[in-house]
Amino acid sequence: MESKTLNLLCLPYAGGSENIYFNWKKNIINGVNVIPIELSGRGRLIQQPLYKNIEEAIEDIYRKSYDHIINSPFALFGHSMGSIMVYELAKKIIKETKKKPEFLVFSGKNPPHVGLGTNYHELPNDLMLQKLQELGGIKPEFSKYPELLSLFLPIIRSDFKLVETYKHAPSNPFDRDIYIMHGSEDPITNGSRLKEWDNYTTSNCFYKEIEGDHFFIDTNSKDVIKYINSLCSKYSVYC
Repeated sequence: MESKTLNLLCLPYAGGSENIYFNWKKNIINGVNVIPIELSGRGRLIQQPLYKNIEEAIEDIYRKSYDHIINSPFALFGHSMGSIMVYELAKKIIKETKKKPEFLVFSGKNPPHVGLGTNYHELPNDLMLQKLQELGGIKPEFSKYPELLSLFLPIIRSDFKLVETYKHAPSNPFDRDIYIMHGSEDPITNGSRLKEWDNYTTSNCFYKEIEGDHFFIDTNSKDVIKYINSLCSKYSVYC
């Protein structure tokens, strides 16, 4: 019997873990379960190997997501790297199970066919850290903690490699509403290419600007959660 609770599966940005979404759990509206998906090689799964490519990541994420989507209505949210993962995960879920998400949210990312055009994963540590600081991902004082850097740098380098070597394979657009969130000061999504998300659905594509840089999901979490709650409330049968 299918549950009437909406499962909101959430995927993190490069270098992130499931704890990004822990604050969401206590602030999401009734009738919605926030389910952060922990990626291999970080957080409580720090002992597991990092992914070699997107394909390997999606296989693992699909396995971890299966129980949450097979007998329950579900929606998908991803930020930055997580948006690519949500896109590929949704395609795999539809192909393998014929089930479809209620809606999809792609945050902090241009559409999958628009590459970053960067090679951060090939940079030496100091330059890679500098690029992260420019995006607002880490504070300059972070470099004062070598123990943390030794844990973090392999993860962020691996994640950047996943994103920067990702090859988009064109496929049929979704027939569900998609929501595109972007930061007002985000250098990654401040161009006209963002609107090309329109081509990824035969339904509606909505855009929401949130005040902040690329990491507005952290720095302006109040407005982000408020918007996510408004989306979930549109599916009133669950809320």
